[in-house]
Amino acid sequence: MSSSTHTTTIHKSHEHPQGSCPVTGKTYNFCPAQAGDARSPCPALNALANHGYLPRDGKNIGVWDLVRGLRDGYHLSTVLACILSFGSMLMLGQFRCLSLSDLARHNMIEHNASLVHKDDLNGAEYAPTRVDRKLLAALCAEGGKVIPDRMTLEDAARIRIKREAECGKLDGVHAEVARGEIVIAIGVLGGKDAAKNGVNISALQEWMRHERLPTGWKPDHTQGLYQTYKMAKFVRERMRAAEAQQSSTKPAESH
Repeated sequence: MSSSTHTTTIHKSHEHPQGSCPVTGKTYNFCPAQAGDARSPCPALNALANHGYLPRDGKNIGVWDLVRGLRDGYHLSTVLACILSFGSMLMLGQFRCLSLSDLARHNMIEHNASLVHKDDLNGAEYAPTRVDRKLLAALCAEGGKVIPDRMTLEDAARIRIKREAECGKLDGVHAEVARGEIVIAIGVLGGKDAAKNGVNISALQEWMRHERLPTGWKPDHTQGLYQTYKMAKFVRERMRAAEAQQSSTKPAESH
């Protein structure tokens, strides 16, 4: 990863012809989306495009572009990157290439009860892609309950329960997708000890709000499939335990 990844504010609007940036050149410097660029509801992929690990216009992305971007930008293992990339193409029913905006098609990969996006309530084919600042603030406020200033897996389980209580339960597939999203974010940005210590909340906030790799962040490990599975299982079990406890207390509260 380039040492200049997090530098530079782009002052003038410009285009990203054929997915390249005339301002940043071939570096991985940050450049926000410009007019005409495609972006998704996924901050992780948007950040990769904003840093040039994916085509900066967010268009005509092949499956191997996704694999390389996830490996190079976040140090995902090849196996995990392939599962996510090929799985996304399969769920979307697109087998040659995609634009990031395709990921906003409602109830394909995108789902209600997102941590930082409003639900698609009007039956639109495409869900909102902009991060909702109130939801992001609520997410960050939910962290720090276990370890000060850090979002842990325990915190992630609690906020997932809260969002699904507000928006409705997800089906099995999208529940796994939703858990995987926050688990991978914590695992990648939090470092090799993230399963225990979580991720710095300010780093998570910067990444989600600005769709930019956090200032000073560099991957210190390869995030693999088994590690991700164990973290997602932990969150799933914590959610089930908390929901079971809530159910057991309801009769007592009704008297």
